[in-house]
Amino acid sequence: MHRYRTPITVAAIVVILDQLSKWLVVKYIPLYDKMSFLPFLDITHIRNPGAAFGIFRDLPETLRLGLFVIVLITAVVVIFYFIKKTGPQDNLLRFSLGLILGGAVGNSIDRFTLKYVTDFIDFHWFGDPTLHWPPFNIADSAITIGVILILFDTFISRRGT
Repeated sequence: MHRYRTPITVAAIVVILDQLSKWLVVKYIPLYDKMSFLPFLDITHIRNPGAAFGIFRDLPETLRLGLFVIVLITAVVVIFYFIKKTGPQDNLLRFSLGLILGGAVGNSIDRFTLKYVTDFIDFHWFGDPTLHWPPFNIADSAITIGVILILFDTFISRRGT
């Protein structure tokens, strides 16, 4: 059971931070409004009914939600399978899997209760807000960082072993 402690704790922290940040955005920033935070960062309140970069947003809602259920169940099963296979030295892998799990659960809470995900972190090129990365949220960030850390762990840190 010790191997599950870190990923579940990390996932819980990600879900709490994700849900809290989305609640704050919804409460204090009207839909489609933005608040300039840094010269390259705005907080922009948008709703994304699709997945990453808005893919699947044009699918009928029942099909889209069914697809998200399948993806969530598959992700959770795969994550717990890999956690079960970790050894005592696999701390970074367990941490990374916790980030991915927390991100998947955080966005799924929105998808299944609201039918969309609140995105708000909007990076853009200095001085030109039209050149920006699509807005995202804490859950998306956790998934991305988790995947990067797994790649790092797999291809760089384990190279010598």
